[in-house]
Amino acid sequence: MSFDYGELRTTAKAIVQIPEHYRLAMEDNTRDEQERSFIWEDPGKDDCQIEIILDIETGQLINLNIDMEAKDLVDQDCSAEEVRAITDAFLANHTPDYDAFTWVNSEEKGNLQFITYREEVGGLPLPDTGCRMTLDSGLNVIRYQLEKSRRKAAPKPEWPGIIVDVETVRQQVLKDMRMELTIVALYPSMYEMEGTEPEYRLVYEPIPGHRLIDAITGVDLFGIKHYVMPSSLPITHMESDISDEPTIKDSATLEIELGIDPELYVLEKSKDDGERIKRLYKFRAEVAEDPESEALSVDAYMKRKWGDSLRNLEASFMIQVEKSTGRLVGFHRSQRKKEAAPSLTREQCWEKAEQFLQQVFPDYTSYLQIEVDQEDMDRQPREREFFYLPVYIGNIPVNHERVMVSVSTSTGKICVYMGVSYEMLRELEERNFLYPTLTAEKAFGLYSEYVRFRLRWFKDLEDEDLPVYRLLYEPITTRRNEFSLDAGCNPGLRYIDACNGELIWERR
Repeated sequence: MSFDYGELRTTAKAIVQIPEHYRLAMEDNTRDEQERSFIWEDPGKDDCQIEIILDIETGQLINLNIDMEAKDLVDQDCSAEEVRAITDAFLANHTPDYDAFTWVNSEEKGNLQFITYREEVGGLPLPDTGCRMTLDSGLNVIRYQLEKSRRKAAPKPEWPGIIVDVETVRQQVLKDMRMELTIVALYPSMYEMEGTEPEYRLVYEPIPGHRLIDAITGVDLFGIKHYVMPSSLPITHMESDISDEPTIKDSATLEIELGIDPELYVLEKSKDDGERIKRLYKFRAEVAEDPESEALSVDAYMKRKWGDSLRNLEASFMIQVEKSTGRLVGFHRSQRKKEAAPSLTREQCWEKAEQFLQQVFPDYTSYLQIEVDQEDMDRQPREREFFYLPVYIGNIPVNHERVMVSVSTSTGKICVYMGVSYEMLRELEERNFLYPTLTAEKAFGLYSEYVRFRLRWFKDLEDEDLPVYRLLYEPITTRRNEFSLDAGCNPGLRYIDACNGELIWERR
């Protein structure tokens, strides 16, 4: 099917006023040829641009994104009605079925206004419907995103005749919940806390802290295992002649240890950011200029904007070394050609991973555990085996910190290694995190006082051909004087300090 792209370009240029000195930097089809994307840029300023995306078949506006130099605008003292009038007018011009968007939420952050429109049933918004908009201090629309799902639309649901009593749901959720110790990095920009510097704290965290309960049946939509990390076990140190001290001292030795043959690979780029040194190596035969793409195509635009980053992804090897400790914290080996059929079992791949860890992280058994496989991992052959190793200080996990190693099942070579800061591990080990003064039972009592439940619609995509909306109960935590069951994002009670019982809330 052929389309009049000239007409689409005319439509795009009429949506907002594009400065005369802006130049068209990209025009191409995207999203599997479903949309036409346009980007105009200020030739003198890389960060000033206007992006417009239209539906190819209908010409409807899908996305608008304006990044321009801030003008000396005087903040307008406007009412919610004035903001709504502006956004309604924009929708009337660019969204034919906007009358169906009956649920509206407005938030003000800084000098920006954020407005969300949705279809609704029973007063609750439906996911994958409506749109989001952002207005600047001059009440100009600078962002517009039509929530036009790329997946199949679900039929509009009806409000159920009977739902489970909320107290029944509350009792079940609290019965299934436990408080676990963890070490977390707290940042003042993310959490309400004293001081202006990030700090590590020993806290209790609710497990599971999130649930989705079917409001009609009272049954969890996914089961508890869906919300928790897999269990892990300590690692028994394999026998080896390698000492517990790092043997990698300089870049030449590191290259040899990692299989980077200087006869075959050339160091293309080295970067020092003060904390880590990053090196990129490329196969000598591949060091050449890429062919030119059509000037306004997506490929050409990405090459102009992010050429260096894209070349980084194409590197044969990438390594990252922590400067303060000399430890390897990142490694990536690119696949240059299709490998042979898998021949190694998962157990054999783990032996290769352990040998690698002994080289780059000799005392790994002191800080890492290994996640327990949740299923029979040898049932189907895979090109890669992945091993996840959460970080522990003593017997306490460090929240969101883990090592990952992937191994080729045909060659036994390490494909990817994602490590952690060894300087961080040494710092945490020096702290006295092992002796909480608050019990788990006391922490649970404090946390449970703030647990509330709200209803919301959830788009169930388990059957991609027949998606459906389900009405769910979702637990949230709110302060008593800020109790709200709105479907928007509320700051929640995230942790409880295990030493002083302080409640640690997320910032808005």
